[in-house]
Amino acid sequence: MQAITQSAARAFWVTTGTTGLIEAQIDKHRAQFVSLAKRLLCDYEHCKTLDPQHFEGTYEPVPLVATRLNLINYDSDQFSEPGLLTLCLYAGYLTRRESTSVCIPNHEVYQVWLQLFARAVMGTEMADNSTNYTRGALLQQLWRGQTDLLCMLATSSHGVLSNHNKYSEKDYANHVANTLMAVSRFGVLTHPKQKSVSISHVVPIRENHTGIGRCDYAMRLYSSNNQANQFGVIIEFKLISFDKREEYAQHQELAVEGLGQIVSKNYDACLVGCLERMDVGMAIGNSVVHTKHQLFRRKTVDSAWYPVDTLVEAHPL
Repeated sequence: MQAITQSAARAFWVTTGTTGLIEAQIDKHRAQFVSLAKRLLCDYEHCKTLDPQHFEGTYEPVPLVATRLNLINYDSDQFSEPGLLTLCLYAGYLTRRESTSVCIPNHEVYQVWLQLFARAVMGTEMADNSTNYTRGALLQQLWRGQTDLLCMLATSSHGVLSNHNKYSEKDYANHVANTLMAVSRFGVLTHPKQKSVSISHVVPIRENHTGIGRCDYAMRLYSSNNQANQFGVIIEFKLISFDKREEYAQHQELAVEGLGQIVSKNYDACLVGCLERMDVGMAIGNSVVHTKHQLFRRKTVDSAWYPVDTLVEAHPL
């Protein structure tokens, strides 16, 4: 034991009884960990869901062939996916599905990975707070045309995205998409009348099939009258550059531009079957966010959209 504690052996001595090892990898290699954790979560959810079409992400197993040579150096600055998978396997946070792949073993460990994923995406404080929101908290705000919680989640980048001007609209769109994936698993996008949280309550649209181009992010949610996939949300991002972060008038102009782009380019074409919709133009960058939004409703899937102030008056909870 004395030899193990010597500095020469420190790089190979880790505690596997807690998630400290995984958390250390989050701190050093956040982007790579987010990608890996998302694949593991989606793989587990796909195996457990009874409705695979209501699913985000790849269905492919996470590969891990050999483990003997995959030992990870605890103090290394280089990310090793096989190394992290191997140590998680030995620590009990993963199990073998077959000889060439690993997976999350059960629901209890799934919850651990979900929390770690949320912390990697949003930061520890925001992720921990997300578990305390009431069922459907974000969904009910969106029905009412409110974006306070959405904006808070969109800027949950403390320790995740640095405050500099190297990030693009796509980077922020990916961050918001990952954030919504994480918090949806805590029930904030689940209809309040639903008895349990299910991934089928939130359906991100991967192939947007829009009239002109592609919107940055779109998803189908439960409508205000508890109908699956009938409430669509479209978000178009506009980047606030670092030297403009104090110019609030321009933030509003960018948000208005994003909102107008959704209409002018017919992005709502991806919301096939939806009877309710919310368009959001989001100006974002350097921990600053400003939104402009509009709610719509239509009587049938073939009829024209008309603007409304709220979606809950006709179908009170």
